[in-house]
Amino acid sequence: MEFHFDNRIVRVLGQAAALVKLNILWIVFSLPLVTGGAALCALHITAVKILKNEEGYVFCEFWSVYKGKMKVSLKLWVPLLFAAFLILFDYMFWRDMDGDFAAMMRIFICVAMGGWFALVSYIFPLAARMDVGAGETYRNGLLLMFKYLPQTLYLLFTTALFLAAGLLFTPVFGIALLAGGALLAAAHGKLLLWVFEKEGIVE
Repeated sequence: MEFHFDNRIVRVLGQAAALVKLNILWIVFSLPLVTGGAALCALHITAVKILKNEEGYVFCEFWSVYKGKMKVSLKLWVPLLFAAFLILFDYMFWRDMDGDFAAMMRIFICVAMGGWFALVSYIFPLAARMDVGAGETYRNGLLLMFKYLPQTLYLLFTTALFLAAGLLFTPVFGIALLAGGALLAAAHGKLLLWVFEKEGIVE
């Protein structure tokens, strides 16, 4: 019993170290901004492999997906990046304004932001697992986002909860800096795998 317990501790520590490495890779390879889509594809695949104890070398796994999905991810990411800047600009514009219309616009912006995060949560894992064009990936992502609405809301809730906890509690903020993106990708990846299995995308 003690032997199995020690093995489990070693495995968990190994996964934690791998997630920290993965988070650093994701941040570094996202810094040029336009490469953010390829980095998200690589983040998803590598995080799921870490979760399932299937990864070999974290950098090799990450780099393989990142390089292979660069072309299609650019077509997916650039419009989303432009949309993110528009949402941010609108938020800054309406943030300090008074009145009912301004309040309605702020609510609309929050909904748009949630939709943006939900779409990103689906399309890059899809792009990482399917060799189809950007238009079809967008269509599939939107369909899944609404077809599995409770799961979509769960993805948004866990993301918001983690971000809020990171802002309010210093230990969580430290964990977020070290491995936040990779932890969320692993947690979301487990749910997304269930969705993809139901849709026949993965076995």
